[in-house]
Amino acid sequence: MAGDVGVQDYPIVWKKNVAPDHVELILQAPMLARAVPGQFVHVRTPGTLRRPISFSRIDPESGQVGLLFQVVGEGTAWLSQRSENSLLNIIGPLGRGFPPPKAERPWCLVGGGVGIPPLYAALYAWRHRVTAPISVILGARTADYVIMRQDFAKLVNQPIEVTTDDGSLGSKGTVLGPLARWRSRHPEGQVFACGPTPMLAGVANLLQGMGSVYLALEQRMGCGVGACLACVVLGEGENGPEWRRVCHDGPVFSAEELIWR
Repeated sequence: MAGDVGVQDYPIVWKKNVAPDHVELILQAPMLARAVPGQFVHVRTPGTLRRPISFSRIDPESGQVGLLFQVVGEGTAWLSQRSENSLLNIIGPLGRGFPPPKAERPWCLVGGGVGIPPLYAALYAWRHRVTAPISVILGARTADYVIMRQDFAKLVNQPIEVTTDDGSLGSKGTVLGPLARWRSRHPEGQVFACGPTPMLAGVANLLQGMGSVYLALEQRMGCGVGACLACVVLGEGENGPEWRRVCHDGPVFSAEELIWR
């Protein structure tokens, strides 16, 4: 975990609607800007539980971070209505992020839906350290929900591959088709992926035995610090299967650490 975890109020300095029911907030938060891509914050909203949101941007130079989320309930609806200069009460940075990619190995970032933002944070942080080709594959239900595509395009020198369920943008289908073709060209590569659990299970199965495959899980959380055991997933332990806390042991795991059922 990078830096010290703290509870603090941070101001919103910029707000943007990036897709239907998807909002990105930019915060002036120097303490959070020391986070590792793949980590997350717990944001206070009205009601009992905070909302976990991954970093979409981390910029240590400006001290700003981005939080991009989908409006799915009362908490995120309240967040989407916050205006610039409003303060958000945040615990973070939390969890385990991605490891830095290996410089000499081809790198592929695979994002689905609202799992796309933490991959952009990883690309922004580490694009200059990777000397091998960098590929990006983004998937969503329809063209309207392919978020941050132009942001990725500014940082890589080859086309972004897009898949949509209905074929309204890019190729029709899931990210697994382009990913299979990428693996056939780069069997020695490394993959970072984030998205819905079925997508991550497909990525793990497709790339089984490849190594250097890291998955950022999306999971409902209670406390966000590993105490309540509300976000556990099954992993490989020294003596057999054991439960892993997504908020504390993850949300980023090596694909080999997890058991998919």
